[in-house]
Formats: sequence, C-alpha cells, structure tokens
Amino acid sequence: MALAPRLVVEVFEHVNYQGRKVTVIDSVVNTEEIGVQDIISSIKIYKGPGFRAAPNYKAIFHEHANHQGRKLILAPGYYPSIHEIPYNFGDVISSISFTPAANPTPPEYGAIPLVVQVYRDIDFHGKRGVIMRDVSDFREIGLDNSVSSIQIHRGPNFPFGGCRAIFYQQPNFEGQRLTVPLGPREFQVRLRNLHDARSLHNAAQPFSNIVSSVKVVPVGSFRVLVVVADNRTNEPAVLESLVDMEGHEFEYTIVNINPNPDNYGDSNNATKLSSVILSEYDIVWFTWNGPAHDREYFVEDSDHAIREFVRQGGIVWASAMDDNIVPPDGVHTHESSWRGDWLPVDQYPIRVVNAGDVKANVTREGHQTGLFAWPHKIDVNALVLDDHWVTEEPEYVRLAVHGDDNNAPIGFQLRYGDGYYVAFAIDTRDAMKTAMAKTLIENALCYLANLAWQTSPRQPLKGRSRSMPSSRAWRSVMR
Repeated sequence: MALAPRLVVEVFEHVNYQGRKVTVIDSVVNTEEIGVQDIISSIKIYKGPGFRAAPNYKAIFHEHANHQGRKLILAPGYYPSIHEIPYNFGDVISSISFTPAANPTPPEYGAIPLVVQVYRDIDFHGKRGVIMRDVSDFREIGLDNSVSSIQIHRGPNFPFGGCRAIFYQQPNFEGQRLTVPLGPREFQVRLRNLHDARSLHNAAQPFSNIVSSVKVVPVGSFRVLVVVADNRTNEPAVLESLVDMEGHEFEYTIVNINPNPDNYGDSNNATKLSSVILSEYDIVWFTWNGPAHDREYFVEDSDHAIREFVRQGGIVWASAMDDNIVPPDGVHTHESSWRGDWLPVDQYPIRVVNAGDVKANVTREGHQTGLFAWPHKIDVNALVLDDHWVTEEPEYVRLAVHGDDNNAPIGFQLRYGDGYYVAFAIDTRDAMKTAMAKTLIENALCYLANLAWQTSPRQPLKGRSRSMPSSRAWRSVMR
C-alpha cells in the first residue's frame, strides 16, 4: 500500500456521489475484490500527499479485469455522473490503475447533426448564439425572445436523410412553431428576417423574434419491434398507423409472446421473444402489460437479450404493466409481487405497485425532453394511467411522478450502457383509453427515434445502415 499516495480516489455506487463509497489509493485488478464491480456511477479524485512528486498522475478505469478493455482516464476532479456524455462509462468499471503519463479522457460533446446560429438582429447581425442540440429555454443562451435571423448549416454528423430544426415561441418546445428542414442535398438554410413571412419558406405569417426553444431532429428510418402479451391493448393498431412522423419513417413487426388464452394470450400465434433477433431493430416497444400479466412472466427466456440490446445502444419503451406477476408462496410472502429482470433491477432496484389512475406531475427533466410537447402538447392528467413504478434510485430520471412523490415515477428514463429504457404508465386496454393515449404514443415514438438515431447500432451514426427517407419528409411547416 502506498504510504504517501499520489491520488486518492473515491468511487460511488450512484450518481451525485450517492450509495456505497469505496476509497482507492492503489491499483485494483478486479473491482469485485472491493465490492464495486460494474456499479461505479460517480467519482471523486483528490490530489494525495505524494502528488507533487508526480503532478501528471492520472487514474485509469478499465472496462475489464486485469486492466483490459476500454479505459477512462481522469485527472483530479469531481465527476458526478460517468453515465452521461462525455464519458458513457457508468457501471462497467472492473479494474483500476494509476499512471503518471496518460492523457485524461477528453470530454466529447456527442453527435452534432446541425449547427444553428441565431442572431438578435436581422441579416445575421447583433448578438449571436450557437446551438448544436436541443435548447429547452433560450434564457440559457441569453437570447430569449430576441432572435431575428437564423443560419442553419450541416454539422459533422449530418444524417443521410437530412435534419430539421424546430423553433418554438415558448420554452419547453411549446407554442407556435417554425419547422426548418435541411434536406439531404442542402448544405445551409438562411432566414434573414423572422419578421417577414416572405423569408420564411412556406410560412404563412412572420414568426417575429419570439423564439424561446429549439429542437434538433435528425431524420431517419427506424425498425420497431412491438411486443404484445395482453390482446386487449390497442397500441399495435395505433403504432402501425404511424409510418411517417415528423419526417421519420417507421417499420413495425408485431409479436405476441403470451400463449395462454385464459390470460388474454394467443395460443395459435404466440412466439417466444428469445426467437426474435433484437439487433435487427432500433426500438423494442412493450405494449400495456407487455412483459407480464396476472402471475405470468413472458420474457424470462429473453431477459438477458433485452438488457444486452439496450447495453449495445437499443431503445426499449414500456407502457404500464401489471404488478401482479410472482404469486405469493404463503410462507415468505402473502401478496403477489412484481418481476422485471428485463430491466437491470439488480443494479438499480425498481418495482411496480398497484395504483390505477392517479394524478401525475411532469418534472423539470420531463419538460426538457420534449416528450410532452413535441409534436403534441400533452396533458398527462387527461390520460388514463395504470400501475406505476416505485424506486429510490437516482439513475432513473423521473419524467413524471405521482403527485409530488419523487420516488413514485409515472414515467422514467434510464441510461444503460449505450442505450435507454423509457417508460410511461399509460393504460391502453380498450379503444377509449387508447384514443386518449394516441398523442402521447406519437410523441414517444418521435422521442425514441431521436434517441435511437444517436445510439442504435443500426443507424448511420454507428455505421451499419444508410437508409434515406423519402423526399416527402422535407417541408417547412408553420403551425
């Protein structure tokens, strides 16, 4: 053991330095030895008493044991979440080493499909702001309600199918909007005067300078696997009608994984989810009661495959699901319980509770995603909700919660590996409830497509697919 360590490293189980903490001052060949294998989410690195002898010392975090695999190199500092860009290294660290020579892992901004420049004055004059990803409130860039001209250029990660910038007159992607596309054969768009409708492509009226948020939408084609386990749900019919949304094109495959006709299954057409090659899809959509229902768990054969799909960059959506999956044994438990090993519940515990339709509040993080505003403004309390989740884990980003209870998410997002789980407790067990949920389903589909464009191994950004949407996607729309 180093008597005068050059660095003192504290690793934490959860983001924001929460959960189990372990202090490290020497190399660790396997983090299982110190009880933190593949669970490190945040890190503090201090200069130790021996730092002056080697002021370039760095800590190296390795993906595999014995200092193998990908590595994250960090200098002294605070790192509240290594799950997020620029690191994307949460829950994978299996060994730790130290070196005086390595350069720290540089921050990465992430994919940049467009470069948007907004100006206070017409003709691209005055104060300027540069935007390369969604901005939910222009107060963040000091140009709220003061944009008069705009230039949009291709970014270094410009999609093969083109991209859209959608400007809104209110924060959080609400209010009147101006959609400006940059097509596959275009390199820039210049709007010299937002006060003049003639300079706004097909806009019927001027947009004035009231611009308060912008959404950057890379356009692509996406394959969606729709998983059904309760034949009362109407989600498949809604999804199949949504083949062209906001410039995105969607192709659907529907599988029924419940063979029990006495539990709303289909004995003639049911198939095991493990027989489906998930890597052929960008998005897996679990419909209402999709993974399980009434003491039957339908994805046991594919738990690992689903988690691996997400870890590799896939996106999983889950509508509301049953809390009544594991029957009581009469000895240890007297009530049914929930099971959800298709989620990483061993690392991030969460469960479903019987709740029915409850009051929901959208969180700040939920508003910032645009899930409840783009392309439709959603009143979540006009939806019919079903059993919701309960968790204390901060890794589940709360999109909406039951009342004011932050530990009772109605909707959440979880980053896992390179991909995401996204869930919202909508009830679609009949035509009326589904009709009320249709606009949220449309919003969710668009939001998931934006995530999948960045993370899915099938998408051009990952180098496997070069499909291009049709030209009908390219319209400038003023609403």
